[in-house]
Amino acid sequence: MIRPLAIAFALTAALSAPAAQAADAKLAGVTVRQAWSRPAQAGMNGVGFMTLVNGGKTPVTLKGVESPAAGVVEIHQSSMAGGVMSMRRVDDGVVVPPGGEVAFAPGGLHLMLLNLKAAQTVGQKVPMTLIFDNGRRAAVALEVRLAPPQAAQASSAAGHRHH
Repeated sequence: MIRPLAIAFALTAALSAPAAQAADAKLAGVTVRQAWSRPAQAGMNGVGFMTLVNGGKTPVTLKGVESPAAGVVEIHQSSMAGGVMSMRRVDDGVVVPPGGEVAFAPGGLHLMLLNLKAAQTVGQKVPMTLIFDNGRRAAVALEVRLAPPQAAQASSAAGHRHH
């Protein structure tokens, strides 16, 4: 039997770790894989991608994202209908099912970093705080790159830009 206090301690320890510097970060049962962003100019909008993997037995909902690098960060969904690409803000959060994953990738779900405070240059790490249901917060970093990490290239759609 797992005790609630043990779960609370494990969550606190996992969520209070410093920002991830590696390609993958594990946060309270959720693994963040291949977090990356494209270069962008100060004052413009940036974009963030990653894959969230839920290794737990219950759904986890990403409710929001914050970053000191942007005026605001929003979760967006792009879709193609009748040959026209459209984008909408996702206000209700993104549910990662137990044992499942959700990809934030070009042409689909992604993070919009609105009104960047400084230029994002290749090799830079952009700090982000993921805000999950029940107020859980997790620090990660997006690696600024010209192209997706190798494993993401095979599964992502082509060129979706917001500049």
